[in-house]
Amino acid sequence: MPTLVRDDPRAAHTFTRAIVVLAAVASAAGLLLPGLYRDNAWVTPQNQGTDLVTLALAVPCLLVAERLAAKGSARATIVWFGLLGYVWYVYTGASFAYALNKAFLLYVALFALSIAALIGLASQLDVDGIRGRFDGRTPVRPVAVFMALMAAMLCVLWLGQLIPFFLTGALPAGVTQTGGQTMFVYVLDLGVVVPLALLGAVWLWGGKPWGTVIAGFVLVKVATMGLALLAMTWFLARSGQPVDVTLSGVWVVLAASGGAMALWFLRHCR
Repeated sequence: MPTLVRDDPRAAHTFTRAIVVLAAVASAAGLLLPGLYRDNAWVTPQNQGTDLVTLALAVPCLLVAERLAAKGSARATIVWFGLLGYVWYVYTGASFAYALNKAFLLYVALFALSIAALIGLASQLDVDGIRGRFDGRTPVRPVAVFMALMAAMLCVLWLGQLIPFFLTGALPAGVTQTGGQTMFVYVLDLGVVVPLALLGAVWLWGGKPWGTVIAGFVLVKVATMGLALLAMTWFLARSGQPVDVTLSGVWVVLAASGGAMALWFLRHCR
């Protein structure tokens, strides 16, 4: 079966294999090396929850998806793209927000490699070919609506914390709990995830080939990140730290709905 990555895909494959190795090392170090994390008692368990999902799920799935994509699988190509988005998100946060630790250069390398891999893959994708692999029963409108609703949920969630700060000057609880000055998720979600999800929803609804690719990318990334958020909450509860029940419910809905929508969408890809 012909590959859906055109011309010379070697850079994307090479960067991805380097990411697999470095992400496995970085996440294993976070889980197994006592004292690696210098963050406070509220942040460290969440870092380790992310490490668990990265090591146990994202790394092996990324390796398998990259190899199946090389054999022409459209589903694997989309999963590969989405998991690179997950890696970029996680290690952007690690590079900019984690307290400086001995794995810092690994985080920076993963931040850079994930950007390079995303650019290398996106620039070579046969988007028309990928769209052509989806059948006529693909849930285009439900997925587009889901992405728009997810973008709206993130806006409500984070602006609901930021607007009171703008009005009263009282720092959001998430900022005070981290012991920092801000939260990187405000930037990544409001500045990248929300616009990308809305753009993907509009393009998917309008039948543009890139809409199909971005939709798959967003769904895979949301499903994986949703599981990471649940693992973060579990590690936080195990450590005896306070857990926001409402926010935990949001993460359950996000992980379950993201996973279900990703499976529904991808099962219509031949």
